[in-house]
Amino acid sequence: MCIIRARAPVPVQLPGRSLQTRLICCLADCLLCRIVRGELAVECIVETDHVIGFMNEGEALSRGHCVFFPRHHAPRLHEAGDAALAEILVLVKKVARALGVGTYDVLQNNGAIAGQTVFHAHVHLIPKWSESEGLVYERGRGRHMDQKEMAERIRVGLARRG
Repeated sequence: MCIIRARAPVPVQLPGRSLQTRLICCLADCLLCRIVRGELAVECIVETDHVIGFMNEGEALSRGHCVFFPRHHAPRLHEAGDAALAEILVLVKKVARALGVGTYDVLQNNGAIAGQTVFHAHVHLIPKWSESEGLVYERGRGRHMDQKEMAERIRVGLARRG
């Protein structure tokens, strides 16, 4: 087990919430923030200035199931820092190689209706060692959709934000 060094949360103002409320939420309620502060013991596999990675022992879907998350609290992926997000994907790649697994899922949910249960952005690496172990994905549930309107919405939004 590695030692998790506590860091101060990034003060970010969220719409409709005071900065003080945001920091209290970070400090007291968040499961992953509690790991950052060293209040919860985890089987840590990697720790950097921006990211912590640990073994998912409580709800593992397969052997080697890991979770990576930014040290600084961000409820959803689009609220996390770019450096942490970039580092997470590099670490996922390195850990997959270290495990020697060629088939795996990378899972990240944003919001309750998308399946998020821990509201601190995080990414799962779920090795797929066999048909019965790991994440089960059922193909064929999607349907054909005309995506032109959504594509234009994305282009406009990206142009506006740079």
